[in-house]
Amino acid sequence: MADKLRVGVIGCGEMTINHGMGYMHSGAYEIVAISDLSDQAMKDYDEEFAEWDDYKAEHFADAAEMLERSELDVVSVGVWDIGHSVMTRLAASSGIKAVLCEKPMADTLGAAADMILVCRRNNVKLAIGHQRRWLPAYTLAKDLITDGEIGHVSFIKMYARDGLPNYSSHQSDLFRYLLGDAECTWAMGNVERETDRWARAIPIEDKALAVFGFETGAEAMILSGLTPKHGWGAEIFGSEGMIDLTLEDLRIMNNTTGGWDHRVPAGKHAMPGDDNFEVIEGSIEQAHAFASWVNGDAIEGYRSTGESGYKALEMVHGVYESARTHTQVQFPVKTLVHPLGVMIDDGHLPVRYPGRFDIRNRTLRGDNVTLDTENA
Repeated sequence: MADKLRVGVIGCGEMTINHGMGYMHSGAYEIVAISDLSDQAMKDYDEEFAEWDDYKAEHFADAAEMLERSELDVVSVGVWDIGHSVMTRLAASSGIKAVLCEKPMADTLGAAADMILVCRRNNVKLAIGHQRRWLPAYTLAKDLITDGEIGHVSFIKMYARDGLPNYSSHQSDLFRYLLGDAECTWAMGNVERETDRWARAIPIEDKALAVFGFETGAEAMILSGLTPKHGWGAEIFGSEGMIDLTLEDLRIMNNTTGGWDHRVPAGKHAMPGDDNFEVIEGSIEQAHAFASWVNGDAIEGYRSTGESGYKALEMVHGVYESARTHTQVQFPVKTLVHPLGVMIDDGHLPVRYPGRFDIRNRTLRGDNVTLDTENA
């Protein structure tokens, strides 16, 4: 058996706790160092994994010092979005093998492109935390589509909330996954922003309507904040049938099922219906696949590379760019800054109800109410 991969964590918040759970359960890693500006965050992280023999983390207030001193193989980046690029580039320049960065990949497409460039220059593998690609129901739906069980997919619909990059980067990634990583060729949409709303120190909208077109001829839609409905399921329509997908199961109807056929694929580490099923199953399977990829043992390519994460971010930023320019945006998206931020700065989206608030303030500790971008 290969030596266990030595992991360092930058940003000890809820997302890297999920990374850590995957690392520990997979048996392929040991967490040897963690870094955060909050000492309490690191203590809380310790408590999550205190019972694991493969958890032996030294604490660092400075991520650069951790990277210099800890002889790492892998780094998890879980700081807030505007810190993803700088921390990933810092890690990639330190002699490691791979980075697992949380989604959305970055705050801007320019910053995301820089991450890919620096990782390529340093021969570092870059993964983005779209762990739902490893959920058995998602993969079953993808396989049914690939096998032609509902014919040619024409339309997919999902419901969202809480900002397109924050919430719907998972959904744009799912569209591509279901369609065999088909290229998105255009986006069109609009947004409403009556409140001064933010997510992890990035401005977000109150409501959005997003439509996408793919090279396969399929279209997809996200309705975000427009109805009370939201979640990680999808309604998938094909020329010969339909799939109603959730995180844990799916129903399929075609000319052979005689109505809806309910299927519940089992997980390898938890069962559908268990508490936190999708986090447990997705995080552990992501960790297994990541280790195989980093060690060069993967038979097939890794499912959520930096390039894939970029395309998921590009899709939601394409919607913002469409709202900004009042056009159908053709890909690749040329604006590399944050289009929603440009609209806000230009007075294009005046706030009707003043008072800035961040929907992720729940992740701040103690009496801290500032939006410190280096804390997860």
